[in-house]
Amino acid sequence: MGKKPLSEIQVKSLRKLVAGKPLHELLLNLSVDLMLRGSDLLNLKVSDVMNESGTVKSEVKVKQKKTKKNTLLLPLSDKSINAIKIHLDGRPQEDFIFKGQKSHYTNKPISVIQYSRIVKRWMEMLGVEDTLAFSSHSMRKTKATVIYNKTKNIDAVRRLLGQSSVTATSAYIGVTDNSALELARNINV
Repeated sequence: MGKKPLSEIQVKSLRKLVAGKPLHELLLNLSVDLMLRGSDLLNLKVSDVMNESGTVKSEVKVKQKKTKKNTLLLPLSDKSINAIKIHLDGRPQEDFIFKGQKSHYTNKPISVIQYSRIVKRWMEMLGVEDTLAFSSHSMRKTKATVIYNKTKNIDAVRRLLGQSSVTATSAYIGVTDNSALELARNINV
């Protein structure tokens, strides 16, 4: 089945719990907004989200490592924009956004493994018992799943995730035969 996405309530609760922690605030908000694979998210640089003038971009386009394709121009939420303003103002354009504690030695962002540990820790903070059901991939799925659940537009979700087939996207976000049948039962013509 893969990793579970977070619910909107979990994201809102986490925002309160990570407030004031730069790495966590940026990681939570940007991972939800941009729906990127961990490797693509962690390789973002300040220049990807801020203009040289110091203003925050309202939309972000990223070249995906796995597919070599660009994402759509994805909008940043007010939560992400505020976190960027607070935590990245004055940082050099070439800096990685998600610098770890050792990055001044390694000049690298945190690893995907570290990112997954952070997500698991967040789930512990929320009191979730089965933290193994969550990882960095949960963050990629979160907004995509919310969008699908609200709109049932699988093709829009496919485009937002940069996937090539509706079938793959359906499997990825967990659209099952039962959920399709539920739609058929609840919609009468």
